[in-house]
Amino acid sequence: MSPELERLLEALHEKLTCPPEEKPRRVITFERLLQDALARRPGTSRNELLNALQDRYRDFCRARRKPPTIPPTA
Repeated sequence: MSPELERLLEALHEKLTCPPEEKPRRVITFERLLQDALARRPGTSRNELLNALQDRYRDFCRARRKPPTIPPTA
């Protein structure tokens, strides 16, 4: 995964999971990174990029989860 994509996914995750008092700052950060990504991809619409991020975001969240612990056998 590219560092740019990883930063964008991290910002999206922070925007969606942050406490309410941090929301405005997190939204601004995500929007800035999204605009930067759109500027580097002429011809790509905002909706196209957001739709493409959805699948990657699910994978990103899945990768962040810790694997379940297996209790030791006696």
